[in-house]
Amino acid sequence: MTFDDEILAETPQKPGLIVISGIFNGNIHNGIIVYVTSCGCFNGNIISKNLIIEGKVTGNVQVENLKICASGKLYFKEIQYNNLTIEEGGLLIENPATIELKPSSAQFNVNAPIIKDSGKQVVASSNSSNEFVHFDCSF
Repeated sequence: MTFDDEILAETPQKPGLIVISGIFNGNIHNGIIVYVTSCGCFNGNIISKNLIIEGKVTGNVQVENLKICASGKLYFKEIQYNNLTIEEGGLLIENPATIELKPSSAQFNVNAPIIKDSGKQVVASSNSSNEFVHFDCSF
């Protein structure tokens, strides 16, 4: 059983599981498990106990456990984590042009080797408005 299977099996119906399977622009604070599916695209900042990325995340991350799956991509400016797992094919890329939505006052530290992006901003586009929706989630 993998890390994300264990976490999802333990809490399939419990509060605190946030699943992103479409485009989401905003921030998540105090999540227990944030899961970005392979068709999910998250633009904003995440503070959570566990973050599992199969899709694309662009923003700052502060988590205890971070897993980037083979199809996952994380573009960040600032990052903090205690445990990191990256499957073969998963990407962790420092992007100085990463969007910032009402940044937290916490300081983030980089604790792993990172691929530096060429400075271009990578933000998913959609047919809807580019307006960001602020979403605070506490459990």
